[in-house]
Amino acid sequence: MAKARGWILFPILSISSVSLVVFVVMLRFSGNLPRQSLHFPISSSLEDPSPRSPRIAYFISGSDGDGDRIMRLLLAVYHPINYYLLNLDLRASQRQRERLVSAVLSVDSFAVAGNVDVVGQSGYSNPEGASSLATLLHGAAVLLWHCNDWDWFVNLAASDYPLITQDDFLHVLSFLPRNLNFIQHSDKIGSLESQRMRSVVVDPGLYLAPRRDIFHATQKRSLPTSFRFSTGSPFFMLSRKFVEFAILGWENLPRALLLYFTNTKNPTLGYFQSLAANSREFCDTLVGSDLRFVGDSDSDSESDLDSDSLLGGGAAFAGGFRRGDRRLDWIDGSVLSRRWGRVAPGGWCLGSDTWWSDKCATWGDARILRPGPGARRFERYLLRFMTTNDSSVWTGFCLSDVDASL
Repeated sequence: MAKARGWILFPILSISSVSLVVFVVMLRFSGNLPRQSLHFPISSSLEDPSPRSPRIAYFISGSDGDGDRIMRLLLAVYHPINYYLLNLDLRASQRQRERLVSAVLSVDSFAVAGNVDVVGQSGYSNPEGASSLATLLHGAAVLLWHCNDWDWFVNLAASDYPLITQDDFLHVLSFLPRNLNFIQHSDKIGSLESQRMRSVVVDPGLYLAPRRDIFHATQKRSLPTSFRFSTGSPFFMLSRKFVEFAILGWENLPRALLLYFTNTKNPTLGYFQSLAANSREFCDTLVGSDLRFVGDSDSDSESDLDSDSLLGGGAAFAGGFRRGDRRLDWIDGSVLSRRWGRVAPGGWCLGSDTWWSDKCATWGDARILRPGPGARRFERYLLRFMTTNDSSVWTGFCLSDVDASL
């Protein structure tokens, strides 16, 4: 993929609840998207990897002061065959984005592969409003337009960190069907969830740059009868075909759900879950896991630094880490074999691993994966979800199961 890389400058401001649908659809077909004059070319000399090895499109997002954390996370999850789009929302200053770009350009591996980009102009991303959903759709649309040969889309926050190496991750995924969607979801909607779905909220972050807080309408709306709700984690791994379905919307379902969730509180807890579960094409592709460690992520005790607490479950990622959390240093040293300021090494790294020499400064074949103990843990983790008969874990409910259709 020999393209000039470094900045992708697609604004996400001034989007109403209706034009949001048009925006994400038209973005896929736009061949002349706006860019600012500041541009940093990065060459690419990477050959295509073996078809057996999947490619992951990572969307890593953060806010004010998260540039360093995003960079550290990028170094920890980096692999030359993947793609990475980094996003700092509008709460972060332009200076912070420029510093992030400078940090990306300073890593030789990124420059050679040309597979890391930074969103140069973003909008607010309020977790409680539709602006967070717009940010996700925007990132997915950019990755589809910019590099459409990836297999899965993974969204990570600046507070996340991997618990296995990318060689472990890609090795296990290479044996799985590429149409699977890993979404933690449930169709058991309680009274609190029902009230959240019936409430009407407006996120000014979609169209008013200085405004951050959402508005709550006094009136309630009736629950729709043409689709059923599913809720779950705001983090997931989505197949490329499902992302294309959400962005291009070749059926009416993605547009109808998007219009409804635009005025729903915390829409990322339900939009992709409901879209997959109500689609005849995708409801049988659901695996009920977000691939993340579930535990007391705020704890920082010695007992949380052993393999039984963080690694025993076999998840690929964990979230909720605070700035300066010493568990990240432990993961770097004990799990990823990553030295400070360097890329986590993999089978493609052939150099000497010393304090004064970067192992990944010398490249081998990027298609070569050398999985370690993490691959076995991750394999067992996936088998627990993929061999169960629990419909809330393995498959969702199809649109044909409800009384009405769109």
